[in-house]
Amino acid sequence: MFLVVALASVPFAYDGQLRPGQTLTVRDINGSVRVRTGDRLSVRATKHADHGDPNGVAIHVENRSDGIVVCVRYPPEASRGCDERKFSQSHSDRDNDTLVDFEITVPHGITLDAATVNGSVDAMNDGPTEAATVNGSVQVEGRDVRRAASVNGSVRVKVLDRGHGTLTARSVNGSIEVTLAPGSGVVLNAHTLTGGISAEGITVDRPRWGPGAHANGTLGDGAMHVSAETVNGSITLRR
Repeated sequence: MFLVVALASVPFAYDGQLRPGQTLTVRDINGSVRVRTGDRLSVRATKHADHGDPNGVAIHVENRSDGIVVCVRYPPEASRGCDERKFSQSHSDRDNDTLVDFEITVPHGITLDAATVNGSVDAMNDGPTEAATVNGSVQVEGRDVRRAASVNGSVRVKVLDRGHGTLTARSVNGSIEVTLAPGSGVVLNAHTLTGGISAEGITVDRPRWGPGAHANGTLGDGAMHVSAETVNGSITLRR
């Protein structure tokens, strides 16, 4: 006797316009977010569940003066807009196991702010970029990465251009890896409680007793400021 479990799946599609300098904000809850750069804005998502009803989970797309916001809402708050914060994730987790996985293409020069709660974020963008999750990994590649953060997961950042600005990389339970363009000047402030730090050319201080390490130093002209911090994990800076 064989038990067959049907996986319910519902697709979602949105095509819109964003001008350089505008912002795409993505707020997922349960699911992954993958973003790549292309010629236009294309938002594709798949809502899939083992035993919940994907049709009860809403994906909202809201146009703003500064860009577009895409968010996910679970019942009983599925009708609430993206700015309405009083929704019960615990209720949705108990009654609806739907995952919403995004595949997004963004036009050149837009600002990206992508986040989920339970899932990974994988983003490549040539404009200013921030990415975050609670449970999952974060991987970001671009010319102007400003923030990458996870609570339970690794964080990997690759900055393609030599430039200036501030990059903040954070995790609690996970390693951090930052790769800058060759020859980039950097000011590094890094700290880990139970891991090591690898940053060629910068002195790493370790406590006499116990684990952990911290590093503060400048390489080159110090045009890029990198702040990296984790509790349980290592930190690596490459350039």
